[in-house]
Amino acid sequence: MKLLNKQIDMISWTSKEGVVTPVRFRMEEDGKSIVIRIGRILQTEKNMFGGTPTLSFRCASEIYGQERIYEVTYNSGSQKWLLKKY
Repeated sequence: MKLLNKQIDMISWTSKEGVVTPVRFRMEEDGKSIVIRIGRILQTEKNMFGGTPTLSFRCASEIYGQERIYEVTYNSGSQKWLLKKY
């Protein structure tokens, strides 16, 4: 996995208990916009980044016919999603 820290558009699900679950995201790759559906969430971590709480999700999805593992992060302070590792 390469460290990217690339901003992405995310569709997520939030339960009434406040649990955030990413569903799918859109990113730019080679000048094209692609949509990736989250296949499985392998690990979830709560972290602090610069004093702001973040949620990191290690996920697996089928991308271009191959299963890939990647990491997406939600920064609750800025309310932005990042594709951290891909």
